[in-house]
Amino acid sequence: MDFKTLCTGCRTYRRFTQEKIAPEVLDELMDNVRIANSAMNGQVLRYVLVKDPEDAVLAVCRVCNSVAAAGASAKGVLVSLMLPEAMEEKDLKELMRAVDGACVRYGTAVIGGHTEVTDGVLYPVLTVTAAGGTTRAGLFDPSCVTADLDLVVTKGIALGAVSYLAKTRRDELLTRFSPGFIHGAADFSEDYSVCREAEIAIEHGAAAMQDLSEGGIFGALWEMADGAGIGLDVALKRIPIQQETVEICEFFGVNPYQMLSTGALLIAAADGEGLVQKMALEGIPSAVIGRTTSGKERILRNGEEVRYLDKPQMDEMYRVGR
Repeated sequence: MDFKTLCTGCRTYRRFTQEKIAPEVLDELMDNVRIANSAMNGQVLRYVLVKDPEDAVLAVCRVCNSVAAAGASAKGVLVSLMLPEAMEEKDLKELMRAVDGACVRYGTAVIGGHTEVTDGVLYPVLTVTAAGGTTRAGLFDPSCVTADLDLVVTKGIALGAVSYLAKTRRDELLTRFSPGFIHGAADFSEDYSVCREAEIAIEHGAAAMQDLSEGGIFGALWEMADGAGIGLDVALKRIPIQQETVEICEFFGVNPYQMLSTGALLIAAADGEGLVQKMALEGIPSAVIGRTTSGKERILRNGEEVRYLDKPQMDEMYRVGR
């Protein structure tokens, strides 16, 4: 087949048959997109399959966090929606209320976008683009990271995943946990923003930052090290994790170190302990979890046990079934 025949004969999304895609196929597709090549391995694109208004909140939070981690601030967001024909107006209003609420939390607003109804989708397809700016000379990227820097993580890992599960899988969780426990985990979403800690890190002279999203802390560590061509030496026991996270992850049988961690920020800085103290003054918990090294080894220490960081795996959220 020649190239012209391929282009003229391909089907567009509007002409696909209306059949639901199996969850395991969606999981594989999303994971393939997650690990696809990107400029300087920056992984700047964020993909969200929208099945619940909480997905829309995550979409806005994640693009704004990505802008903040690059050393800028979001001035506005563009929202594009492709809606299934069966979607009701009340569901659309609920979805947009979630988007607007997330924008208010970030001090930004929807400044444009596009909405259409099509027979080409069975679920809402949401694309969020954040437009931002900075007064700095340039943006952070992995090449800014060098050896002998402290690695700091804010708040805690898997906050995004656990909050999402507490809101969308509440009935299952009630078979083991109290309503108050689940409510506390659901409230982790109040800490999704990393904008303030990013500002503090910039003021402190941080070398680079990475927002924790798909793939969790292990994915973020790998992306930072691989993009800079350096090694790591990390103590697992120093990585901050909430008790609710531990117990809910045990309930679902998933690994919190490889789960969606919206709300946490990985920072490379020369004086990690000084940065932790500045974070504490603002009421933001954080911890030094290790250092960058001049070699290529990505070491994970758990007491006396030593192992090596693997390439990013599929986010554990897909095992739970979003």
